Amino acid sequence: MTSQALGDLVTKNRPSIVFLMETKNNKVLLETIRSRLGFDASNYVDPDGLAGGLALWWKNDVSIDIEISTKNIVHTIVTDKVNSSVWAASFIYGCPSREGRDQVWENLKCIGQSETLPWLCIGDFNEVLSIGDKVGGNLPSQRRLSSFHEMLNECGLVDLGFKGPRYTWRNNRSDEGFIMERIDMAFANSQWREMHDKALVFVEAAIGSDHNPLALNTSVPLNKVVKPFRFESFWTMEEQCKSIISEAWLQEYEGTKMVQVCKKLRGCKEKLKVWNRINFGDLRFQIAVIKDQLVDIQRKIEEGYKAELADAEKGLLCKLEDLGQKDALFWHQRSRIKWLQLGDKNSRFFHLTTIQRRQRNQVVKLKYVNGTWHTEMKEIPGALKGSDMEIDTKRAALKASPSVVSVYPIKKWISTVLLTVGTILSVPHCYRKEMDNSS
Repeated sequence: MTSQALGDLVTKNRPSIVFLMETKNNKVLLETIRSRLGFDASNYVDPDGLAGGLALWWKNDVSIDIEISTKNIVHTIVTDKVNSSVWAASFIYGCPSREGRDQVWENLKCIGQSETLPWLCIGDFNEVLSIGDKVGGNLPSQRRLSSFHEMLNECGLVDLGFKGPRYTWRNNRSDEGFIMERIDMAFANSQWREMHDKALVFVEAAIGSDHNPLALNTSVPLNKVVKPFRFESFWTMEEQCKSIISEAWLQEYEGTKMVQVCKKLRGCKEKLKVWNRINFGDLRFQIAVIKDQLVDIQRKIEEGYKAELADAEKGLLCKLEDLGQKDALFWHQRSRIKWLQLGDKNSRFFHLTTIQRRQRNQVVKLKYVNGTWHTEMKEIPGALKGSDMEIDTKRAALKASPSVVSVYPIKKWISTVLLTVGTILSVPHCYRKEMDNSS
């Protein structure tokens, strides 16, 4: 990738952080490009002869402390100055050799054991996640896959997925020698995923490189859609629910039997919606309110024990347990994980799985049969109703909208990764040709 292509990506995504891999250039030339593109600070890992080389650039809207800087890992602490959030980010350039990759995995395990902050891990891992992530050539060995998955499991990292082309590297050979792989990826622990629950990874077009850049946007606005009515499983815990349904079902309507059934269902739905809004509303808000009340009562008990305060505390604890169980049922129902038992009441886990599914299902771009694209969120619902719309299930719904990629506070590049605390962009093996010609 040329420096012009890098400049175009930066202009499009407006990243706060850029991570470049395989720079193969001296610091003086890279500093010239960094300054021209408007980044305020930098960190470099020098190339080893004609191989390797990493560059990390960032703007003043974030503060970055470098904790580890090697030829394969740049581990940092990122502070977003906009909202004062703090999290860890590891920028990865996986070693091409199997032995070298194993050592990188061991180093990441060590980081994972000591890291207590929300943690993002993004870059060129030089390894596929599954057999389906490779086309052509020899199949990846089970040992390689197991080693990679073992590292991810020990570090508590989950794949953030992607929107765009699946395969991020190709060897540019023809016929039987052609190989494609998905080796540029982003992972995060549960804390980071909860902190950035709207984050999406976009795969940009490969220009002048055999790798596709990654753009990680930490705050992609959710598409606003009319939510369908759902019968909440936690409603069955309330005696009043049965009486509301019975009352609605006993209502008399005119028409055929089927028309009567439909009208009864509609009436039941409306009554349940009103009852739910009045009695439950936002469960998590209610839980937060009760916790605040508990803190206040427990502080008063410390000042002097009173029986009425102890009874009030006991009542709030019972109510908190009841709401906690309802909240667990609420997220369990949305997680679509049927094989888990409710016993552990792990609503946080169910919430995380819902976040992952919701972001995976985001549609950010649709294509007409004539080749034009719909990128505006207001246009997409109407376009889906049209007769001349073709949805390319392999690519259209996976591609990123330029306006989406630049929404928030942190952007990074890997080999090229752009990170905009809101967007990160990773561009592997870029800018080599023009840089080499410039030196």
